[in-house]
Amino acid sequence: MSILHPHAAIHVHETAGGLEVELPSPRRPVAVVLLAVWLAAWVVGLGFVTQQLVQGDGIGPDALFLVCWAALWVIAGALSAGYLAWLLAGCERITLAADRLRIRHAVWRAGITRTYVLADVHELRTFGRELAPVLAAGMDLAGRGSSGVRFNYHDEVVLFARALDEPAAHALVERLLAHHAFPDAHGHQPPPAA
Repeated sequence: MSILHPHAAIHVHETAGGLEVELPSPRRPVAVVLLAVWLAAWVVGLGFVTQQLVQGDGIGPDALFLVCWAALWVIAGALSAGYLAWLLAGCERITLAADRLRIRHAVWRAGITRTYVLADVHELRTFGRELAPVLAAGMDLAGRGSSGVRFNYHDEVVLFARALDEPAAHALVERLLAHHAFPDAHGHQPPPAA
């Protein structure tokens, strides 16, 4: 079964290990453009620092500062490049097994999997826009005005499937509920009245 989404199909499969749902990462065109421009400037900045270190006067306070700055600059660039790769080619895989819920965020084959014990997952629900309509329109352009699914796990609220619109998020929750009786699960909750 596939739940159609404006940008890509969400694939739902029954496997021996349980229910498996694969969906694309959220598409945020403004963030993609800004990150691409920033990473181009990042390469130029790293080139200037490298040139200063190679042609410098030796090790002194200035060189020590540049080395520390370059280390932080490389970390920032790596994180930004990873996030850009996630936005362009990432996917989210949700696996509902008999006793566990696994959520994997991956770019190509590399990724992070978080596992949640189903006995401790409560209040599985969708969420819609939590912004005023005027702000939500602008956030749609950035890809942040969309819906998703969330649940409570111990003392935290876990959000996933943030690339979905409200009907697709609701369909996903219904599909998960058909496979497991989550305590206190419910559908979309409208935002509180202002």
